[in-house]
Amino acid sequence: LGRIMMQTGIAEGIIKRAAEFGGDQPLIVAFILMIATAVLFTTLTGLGAIIMVGTLVLPIMMSLGLPRKLASVLFVLAFATGFIFNIALWTLYRQILQIAPEGALPAGVSKFAFGLLVIMVVVVVVYSIIAARRAGEISLFAMAAKEELTNIPTEKRVPLISFLTPFVPLVLYLGLGWKEVPAFLGGAVFALITTVPRRAIQTLTAALVRGIEDGAPAAILMMGIGMLLNALKLPTVEAALKPIVIALPVQNVWGYILFFGLLSPLALYRGPLNLFGVGIGVYSLMFALGILPPLALLAAMMSVTQVQNVCDPTNTHSVWVANFTGVRVEEITKATLLPMMIVALCGLILGAFLFLR
Repeated sequence: LGRIMMQTGIAEGIIKRAAEFGGDQPLIVAFILMIATAVLFTTLTGLGAIIMVGTLVLPIMMSLGLPRKLASVLFVLAFATGFIFNIALWTLYRQILQIAPEGALPAGVSKFAFGLLVIMVVVVVVYSIIAARRAGEISLFAMAAKEELTNIPTEKRVPLISFLTPFVPLVLYLGLGWKEVPAFLGGAVFALITTVPRRAIQTLTAALVRGIEDGAPAAILMMGIGMLLNALKLPTVEAALKPIVIALPVQNVWGYILFFGLLSPLALYRGPLNLFGVGIGVYSLMFALGILPPLALLAAMMSVTQVQNVCDPTNTHSVWVANFTGVRVEEITKATLLPMMIVALCGLILGAFLFLR
């Protein structure tokens, strides 16, 4: 689906129409571009998508005079906001925690996800306003005119209805309880019908080939997770690790909130709370030993993952954004760690309220 959105021009159209809608107020344009970026990354995955969207969004932000560091941070924040609802990531959560493997997700999961989204949006808006004020006057010498960057050739324009494509799989997945693959296929069919109905088969075939490249790392990761979960169920492994994991102070509300919240920076540098690093073993072990209810553990994973998605300097998307804008990747980490820890703490409070009472 992500490849189809890129090949048909839907993603580019969403970004450029959003920029046109924002007028000439730099921060307003930035907010609208962030919304568009967040919507896109509910569906898009992979570094290729980051590069495609980033090469559209970042020049527009900087063309209006936003400082390079601020533009970089806002883009990464927008990416992480949308990624809360990325179905590929939710598939990973379901794989680890075995949450409704054959059916629709429990209602509490959607409730928590929307709550985390609200928390993220509030923190991002407040942070953006404060950061923009601290940045001082917006530069009057833009790198290019916004009109040049938002111009869409006539042959690349797509119908406005196609802009609903990112929402289609979400509605099918969260609203109607469809499985991941049918939900993505439904979104792909909608995109093809509304943009290139006469070339649907050719576009779909090309997208499948490129999509395999994008999805291969995630598929390999899930295979590894399956092997890890099976290994953790071995009696000898469970007996050796159970005393250590049981000793973690996470089984009461305040211990749960403070442990995951204050230690959320351990998600950086592929650390012990990083879902895409050592943390995959920690979370899998906690699930296998029943240390926390699955939904409470899911809430902790989703909250801490927000810190990782935005702040981890080893993220390929952060490295690319920093290189593209000419800032040091560590600057993004320093600028965002505190607000993301606040997001994690608030998310954990919500998770404790919903799943640990």
